[in-house]
Amino acid sequence: MVKLSGEPGKSSMKFSAEKGFDQFKQKFSLTSSEAAAFLRALAEEIEAGGAVSIAYGEVSISVNAAPPIELEVELEEGELEIEMKLKARA
Repeated sequence: MVKLSGEPGKSSMKFSAEKGFDQFKQKFSLTSSEAAAFLRALAEEIEAGGAVSIAYGEVSISVNAAPPIELEVELEEGELEIEMKLKARA
């Protein structure tokens, strides 16, 4: 399980009793070392295969990821944005 640290920011979620989280979105502000540690742990979890789990405090979410992993890189107004999508196995 990959543990997030740092300062949580804006969040939103949708939850159903049958499926759990339908949608979860949380922004975090991390130091450089916190971000690097998170990315290393995430890389290890993805490379190991199986479920990818991320936790912050008492909240954890996971997905049994299926290839391919989608990566989007965007540079806009001097800000680099990197988005990764891990889709659940069918």
